[in-house]
Parts: sequence; structure tokens; C-alpha cells
Amino acid sequence: MNIDDIRQYIIIVNGGSGCIFQPDNEAYSYVLTAKHNFDSQNVRMELTRFVLRDGNWEPVAVDLFADTDYYFPHPDKDIAIIKIAGIKGLDKIKRYDDFEDERTGFSLCGYPGTRRRFPNPYRIDENVSVLGTNNNGLREGQIPGNPTIDEVKGQSGGAIVKVKDNYLLLAGIQNKMVSADDEYLGRIEFTTLASFDEIVTLYPDELTPLYPLHCKSFKYLKNQVMKLEGCFGDVGYTKLFLQDITDDIIHDPLTPDVIKNHFHKRLLLYNEKESCLYNEGLWVAWLELLIILKIIGQDPHSEQDLDAVFNQYRIFYSSSKEDWSCLIQDILRSDYRGLKENACIIVSNETKPYKRMIGKGIIQDIARRIPKREMNIDDGGSPALDRFKYIHLNAFQQNCIVDKEEEYTHFDNTNENELFNKLKQEYENIINNN
Repeated sequence: MNIDDIRQYIIIVNGGSGCIFQPDNEAYSYVLTAKHNFDSQNVRMELTRFVLRDGNWEPVAVDLFADTDYYFPHPDKDIAIIKIAGIKGLDKIKRYDDFEDERTGFSLCGYPGTRRRFPNPYRIDENVSVLGTNNNGLREGQIPGNPTIDEVKGQSGGAIVKVKDNYLLLAGIQNKMVSADDEYLGRIEFTTLASFDEIVTLYPDELTPLYPLHCKSFKYLKNQVMKLEGCFGDVGYTKLFLQDITDDIIHDPLTPDVIKNHFHKRLLLYNEKESCLYNEGLWVAWLELLIILKIIGQDPHSEQDLDAVFNQYRIFYSSSKEDWSCLIQDILRSDYRGLKENACIIVSNETKPYKRMIGKGIIQDIARRIPKREMNIDDGGSPALDRFKYIHLNAFQQNCIVDKEEEYTHFDNTNENELFNKLKQEYENIINNN
């Protein structure tokens, strides 16, 4: 994902712009835009997106969602949601709400009127800064170079977005330029995603929340788990066997959304931004954990079971691409409340680790250097951190299967019970003997 990939999400909406967003229903997609792009008396829809073909961006008409109403304006704010036919493959965009932590490096993307007569009408203004709040849910942004209103006109409904960790982070939808003493100083006003949530609340039967599909069901992640990468031998049947356990898990009422709402930021490593709760990597990690727990017979089946499992197997997710050895300070400052004696601390982040387990002596030595007031643990301070086992999630693939691949090449559908028992033994060994 790079800055050029943003363009496929940005569309022309009548005389303005809009941004495609995939909610948690694959039957349709949304276009988030400014309400003033429509005539309130006669809602006309001319929607055009651009697709890259043979090195050229070609215009393509956007189809409205035919099974229901498709235009959902906010009653009081200059925003609207258009419901369009589902577009496959445009699911790498997620909402961004953490403005207090990160305010720079955004881009304004849209189709200004001054460029509409050209085959390539797209415009992107990079290095946009997010400023303070105004009235009615609006925030200000600063475009470098102080473009005039004539340069920006037509970008109303365009996206304020940035690329990070292989995702597009959507901060909001642009509404207008800001006028100060009759001068336009490159200031814009935009509406954050929280205001679009209000539209969803007004139309609960027609609209679903502005969250990615993988937050709705683990079924969208089946092919992303237990990939067993790095094997020379044929362990394909073991991989399929593990991934197919997803089919049993999705029949339980536990979904990513249920787990997220139950634990909130307790799922994340210390210092992780709350927006990471929607990262695909977090829910891939949880699905892999649920597969492991199902094999060892300790899997939860309902929300009521979650706390007991979480107090025995505490998984922390980080979006970091550094080795987890670089995260040890944050690991030891994470939320340990409620953990049982000898519980497993399982860490998952966006890179494979060099070492997959941490010795207790190392933990105790590092923990002694952390002030007690910075620890989030029931009692005991740094000595108590030595009561737990520290395992990187990758160990359940690498140590248990990949490093022993020759022990798995003979498995097929004639000896699945033997495979199940083999995996159970390996998983229990790494949990009990670490």
C-alpha cells in the first residue's frame, strides 16, 4: 500500500468528490461525501471512479445499491452516505480517530473542478496537517502552499487520508475552505468519521457500522491464518486442517466485534493506538489463538467464557514491524490485571521474531528497572511478572510445525485423528514447558 493506491478509493460525485469505504457488509459499499454535492430537491447521482488498466486510469461508472434506498444524508451536518453495489478488493481503508496522537502527514484527495476537462482530473495535496475543532463536528486542516478556493473547489467530499502499516487511514471528508478576513489561507474544514456514525445510528435497518469486514466475522480471515511459511516439505494438509477449524469457530457467537467490545484496549500492547483494534493483524492473531485453544480443549464458546480464557492466555497485539525484543518495555507495561499463576503472555506483531520465547530470568531482570507505578498488574510489581510464560504467537507455527516439518508430511484425510493428537501434544508442550 502506497500513496498512489489512494486514488482507487476516491470518486467523482456530481460536482464534488467522495471516498469509497467498505463497511462490515460485503453486499454493498459506501461512498462518504459532502451533502452539498446534491440538490436537496432533486437528488441526482453521477458517480465515477477510476480503475488502472494497462498503465492508464480509466473512468468507470459506479452502480447504486438497488435493493433499498441509497442516499442517507445527515439532517444537520454537511455529510451523506451513498450506498453502492459492493466493490471487491477495496477493503484496505479504515477509520482514523486518534487526532491527539498524530496530526501530520495526511493528504487531501479529490477531483477539483479546474481539472474536470482533462482526462486525468485527480488531485492530491500531501503533507496536510490536522488542526483544532470548530462547530458542528468539523475540524480544520492546513494544506501546504495555501491553495486558493478556485484550486480546491470540486474536492468537497474528498478524503483526508494517510498511508500507514499497509492501510489507508481515513480521517474525514472535506467540506469547504475556511475564510478568514476574506483571505483563503490553505485552510479547509472536514468532518470526522464520528459524525458519519450518527448517520448509521439514524438508519439502523439500512446501514451497517463503519468497520472492516473482518471485524464482523472470522470467516474473512480463514486464509490468513496458520500459513506455515518456510517449509520445504509438503505440509499442505496440516495447513488446511488448521484453517478449516475456522469453520467451527465461526458458528460460535464470538466474533471480533464481540471480543473487541468486551476487552477494548486490553487487547493491545501498551502504547498502541486505539485504531489498531480494527487491524487485520489483531484478528488474525485472535483466530490463530482460538484454533490453538480448540485443539487443546480450552476454547471459549460465548462471551461469558472470555474472561476465564483471557486470564489464562493473555494475547497482546502490536502493529510494530520491529522484532518483539524491541517491544519488551511495552510488553511489561501492558495490562496484566486478572492473570492467573503461570498464565501465558502471548505476543503478536507484524514481523516474525528471532527468538520465540523469553526466559523468566530475563523478564525479572528487565522488570526490576520499571517503576512500579508504571506497571498494570494486580500485585507484586516486577517480581510478579516472573510468574508468567512469555511466548510469541509465531512459536505455535514455527516451533511446533515448521521446525518439525518432516513429522507432518505423511498426514492426509486417512489419519486426521493422529494429526489432531500430534498438534495437541505439540501445543501443550510449548505451553507447559516454557
